Amino acid sequence: MRKKWCVECLGAALAAALFLFGCSAENNGGVANGGESANGDPAEVKPDTQAVQVLEPIYAPLYTFEILEERIAAADSADSVKVAHIVDLLARPRVDQHLMNHVPLDSAVERAKYETLAAFGVDSLQYAMDSNAVLLAIAAMMQNRLSKEESQNFIGILGEDLKGDGVWNDPNWKIQVADWIVGLDSNWRYGEIRNNVTSAYGGNVPNFERYMRGFIPLAYAFEPCTDANAGTVVHVSQGQSAYFANDYETSDHSAVRFICDANGFQWRLAQPMEKDTVGFGPGEYDKEIREGRVIHDNYYIFDAGAWRLASPQEADGFTDLVEVYANLAADEKAVFIIRHSERTGETGAKGHLTDNGKKYAQDLGKRLAAVNQEKFYFGYSGYTRTQETCENIAAGYGQSKYDLEVLAGLDGDWYMKDSLKFESYSNSDGGGWVVCSKYAFLGAYPDVFYDLETRSEELLQNEILANLGKMKRVNFLVTHDYLVVPLLAYVTNGHANVRFYEKWKWVNYMAGVAMIISPDGSIRYIPVKGLETGTM
Repeated sequence: MRKKWCVECLGAALAAALFLFGCSAENNGGVANGGESANGDPAEVKPDTQAVQVLEPIYAPLYTFEILEERIAAADSADSVKVAHIVDLLARPRVDQHLMNHVPLDSAVERAKYETLAAFGVDSLQYAMDSNAVLLAIAAMMQNRLSKEESQNFIGILGEDLKGDGVWNDPNWKIQVADWIVGLDSNWRYGEIRNNVTSAYGGNVPNFERYMRGFIPLAYAFEPCTDANAGTVVHVSQGQSAYFANDYETSDHSAVRFICDANGFQWRLAQPMEKDTVGFGPGEYDKEIREGRVIHDNYYIFDAGAWRLASPQEADGFTDLVEVYANLAADEKAVFIIRHSERTGETGAKGHLTDNGKKYAQDLGKRLAAVNQEKFYFGYSGYTRTQETCENIAAGYGQSKYDLEVLAGLDGDWYMKDSLKFESYSNSDGGGWVVCSKYAFLGAYPDVFYDLETRSEELLQNEILANLGKMKRVNFLVTHDYLVVPLLAYVTNGHANVRFYEKWKWVNYMAGVAMIISPDGSIRYIPVKGLETGTM
């Protein structure tokens, strides 16, 4: 069980000796939880990150205080080198080394002190102006998550490390301390350190957090944060760290990244949007969707000239077909133009659905049945897999009698005017999905395809709306991906997230377009999905 630390036991020794080095125990303008500090320092930023949580109780720097108290109490009055604070204690072996090299006592003490401070990334000016905060930060870092015995051992280890050349040479200990600080920083646990020492400082705890955070780039070997690299976001490349990443975009081990903040020129934990969108630049078109560079489950949309986090619907780009059906007004009609369900490897006209494909279609029918019961109309392209999709949706819905017709306009080659050239380009340019999506979104291959707008309007007006009289209130027209992708591009004005040539996303099975027709004849289009996602 941890020994209880008693502030009263230190008494005047703590205030007058432990942290005394030409400064008072007054608050040096620190702020605990943000805002502007009294000395004009920039406000602290509370980060939002996937850092490993620090779940254990935080006792730092209480054990360090106890060790110092015991050292001060046991000091030999004849010793010419006095220990008044943590830096003195760490520097003591280095002082002896300087003395062995015939450096005068005062110079040996002074050199060892500033070499020790430099090991924590603190310079002489920072120490002169803010020594209380510096000493508290170093005391907390020396204890980090260690027990009292471990803390005492660590003090000895670091002292011996510094002894030879005045440099902290062991990267493993540095990284262990830095990892602990990152855990504090990501969960804003500095307050527990403040609570531990509030009595010792009479309630005026200095702004030690900045010096702990300042140690992170030193341990991880980041470049200094300056105006030249402000906004740069980096990953931890040291394999010993809990936050190591193989490269910037690989997050299977850690998604923690650090940004050089222009506000104060200090490295800090990067927010999700900062690390995910760095290097994006302007979007190539309005409403462009991009996957986060680090958190790959995040998607961002270029909207009104800037990137923002996309909603799940924006990221996927498709609304659940059943949701659209559930929200259909009584006087509205709906035509769902969707791709068939999962097929076998046979791509010809006689190719069937897989067993999973049949189940997916039946499950969609069951979900529709839970909303309402009415008669659906079904149209298909003439291919077996499109017919089976209709039949299995109807079976799941519980509709045994229904209209099921072949509609010529649903042929997968609807937009294609030269299938031989299409095959040729597919073989040379990366496949049919690349060729089709480049046509749909870039207007490429005009020698292969019809004009997108003209052909889409012919489909909508002449093949669908012209046949609306024989259809029902709700209708399912099952077709193929080579029709659905260009149609999606047209009705969404190029915003549909199926740019396979660029994003490697293609329309999923049973995804497509919902035409919602109002009584006044106006039409709105909604990208819809029959499965969990609209893309594959």
